[in-house]
Amino acid sequence: MNDILPVVLAWAAAAVALYLYWDGKRRWQRANRKPTPIKTDQPQAAVIEIVERGRATTETASGSVIIPNDVRINGQSLLVPRDSPVIVHEIKTDPDEVLTVTLTLFARRVTIAAEGDLT
Repeated sequence: MNDILPVVLAWAAAAVALYLYWDGKRRWQRANRKPTPIKTDQPQAAVIEIVERGRATTETASGSVIIPNDVRINGQSLLVPRDSPVIVHEIKTDPDEVLTVTLTLFARRVTIAAEGDLT
């Protein structure tokens, strides 16, 4: 009887350790899973962020000035030529008007094709 107890306890400890490892790995995978983009049939407007990376504004006069150094579309940082300005067109208070932005970007590839021809 005294020989069996340590063996049973060792197996129980191994089973608990294995379960904790498996459960921790499952929780880590669930927590670090990237959200799947929402696919819709209709085109959606883009989220454009023109930001100064690495800081927040303050209440002082000089702390409220922003010097943008990052342009993002839907959260993805983009390469923008240094000598090409980002132009935010005038903002109107008319509810039927939309905001338009003109960007000059570096592109790795530009494809103009019918959707069925894309590979």
